[in-house]
Amino acid sequence: MAKYAPLTSYLRRQKQAELELTFRDIERIVGGILPKAANDARWWLAGESDTLQPQHIALAQAGFIAQPSIRSERVRFVKAMSDPG
Repeated sequence: MAKYAPLTSYLRRQKQAELELTFRDIERIVGGILPKAANDARWWLAGESDTLQPQHIALAQAGFIAQPSIRSERVRFVKAMSDPG
């Protein structure tokens, strides 16, 4: 099982369109310590030209976008808008 799969499951169960978790909350959910790279906002955000990392895939599978606040060690997760098709 991928390290961030528990975060995917947790986010999928959320009913609200936004929620905020501390780094500690996320570590409890995934059952491990976040890497030092998580202290850089770019780690949370998948750019169009970037290779998708496990954390990006987990968030995409859950349908959320991360809005990190590194100084406060918090991440706001916002449901991604679905494409009207």
